[in-house]
Amino acid sequence: MASCSDSVTTGTDSQRTNSLSNRSRSDSQPDAEITDNEIRGFLMKRARLSRKWKKQWFLLRNSDLYYSESPQGSLKKIPLTDADISETKIDKKLYAFRIKSKQNGRTYYIHAENESTQNSWMQGICFAKAAGSQGGASQACVVQ
Repeated sequence: MASCSDSVTTGTDSQRTNSLSNRSRSDSQPDAEITDNEIRGFLMKRARLSRKWKKQWFLLRNSDLYYSESPQGSLKKIPLTDADISETKIDKKLYAFRIKSKQNGRTYYIHAENESTQNSWMQGICFAKAAGSQGGASQACVVQ
């Protein structure tokens, strides 16, 4: 199970570390467009009250994650500061992950169409979170 956590890395770490700017668009991910400092595309988000899955447009820009019903819609922000990001098996969805925000106390459930898209979004969110962190120590994204 993959999860994202902030940690200080050393040259001997065997876990993968990357930066969002090293990412490029992959033909295996037609539903997510990746550029130097942003990822955008449609994912499924579970509604907080009705608990129904709804297709939403997501935009990860710099260290901020937004979503709306369409690319032209009004954007809502998901706070990433101190958020926990991990895979989940909610509603038996294969490629689901959750973002648990400590800032607003909400848990956002999101699922992708395939594993590659799920991994791209989870890594991108994790890197964005690390890049937006305030602190003296070096921040890195660790995907396990």
